[in-house]
Amino acid sequence: MLFAYLAAPLQADTPSAPIASVPIDLTDNRIHAAFVIDGKPQRLLLDTGASTSLLFESSGVQAGNRGEGVAISFPAFASSAPGYRLPRLNIQAGEFSFTSETTLFIGGDEPVISDIGGKFTGILGRDFLRRFVVEIVPSEKLMKLYPPGTDLSPHYRLKHALIMQAGSPYIIHRFRLPWETWPTQKKLLLDTGYPGGVVLWNDRHFDRATKPKERQGLKEARKGIVYFGIVKFGKLLFRNIPVFVGPSMPGQLEDRDGLIGASMFLPFRYVIDLPGEQLLLHPRVRYGGLGFQISNEVIYTPGDEDFVMKDFRPKPSSTPVDTYHRSAEIVPSG
Repeated sequence: MLFAYLAAPLQADTPSAPIASVPIDLTDNRIHAAFVIDGKPQRLLLDTGASTSLLFESSGVQAGNRGEGVAISFPAFASSAPGYRLPRLNIQAGEFSFTSETTLFIGGDEPVISDIGGKFTGILGRDFLRRFVVEIVPSEKLMKLYPPGTDLSPHYRLKHALIMQAGSPYIIHRFRLPWETWPTQKKLLLDTGYPGGVVLWNDRHFDRATKPKERQGLKEARKGIVYFGIVKFGKLLFRNIPVFVGPSMPGQLEDRDGLIGASMFLPFRYVIDLPGEQLLLHPRVRYGGLGFQISNEVIYTPGDEDFVMKDFRPKPSSTPVDTYHRSAEIVPSG
């Protein structure tokens, strides 16, 4: 459940017309955009966590003109797979088209494909996102693309600065974990490819969330901790959001705490502006002022890990609510 706070009204002027409006759908909380490549419809996952766009062999794209071979890394699964670069690929959406020289191609027989899933035929990574200012409008089921430098901030209530490091977008987010005395800053990768909420890969937090006797067994079994917590994001208060806490992983950058995934963006219309290094958010409100709720029926872990559930809610006080005193009345004996 979440609650939306009231904010100042948006400016009424209309933003510049987008250069493209691409149909999207929401599946497992994530954005899938409809493009056409080599005359074949493709369903591409919008993934800010991926450095480079990627097509799978199942896309049906004729990849005869192969470029250099590359090792494609999948840090969330602590694995990699061989692939190659497609030196020239034309991608279309209606009358709009652009040419990619960076898209990678991976064979369908690679084991990591079964981990990613068969619900989309490829990934739109940050090489695509750097070309445009990308606006996600769930109510219209559209992804709108604007030229770099387009300023949409007057039409959005909330703004987060993106810290760009080695091409990756991070958010410095402040919230309190159950074992913390007060809120502290966390450096989280903006990862729209992850269908869950908040992930923490951090030995310090993992040690606080586990008992010494269970810790080593969890690490050996590649398990994490999941608890339902309260996280404030973009002036929305998320209650009972699943938070995954795991130990630091090989291949994860040491200077970040974790990531923030697609579930956190469901209640917003939003703009990903990598060239402008900003994230814009506007809470979506339904009829009657109700906010959009996130279902907890499915829990997504970042690498499809197993997990154990923890309950970190405060224990009830042992002090009784009513305090009984000895009566001042003296009862005669005998």
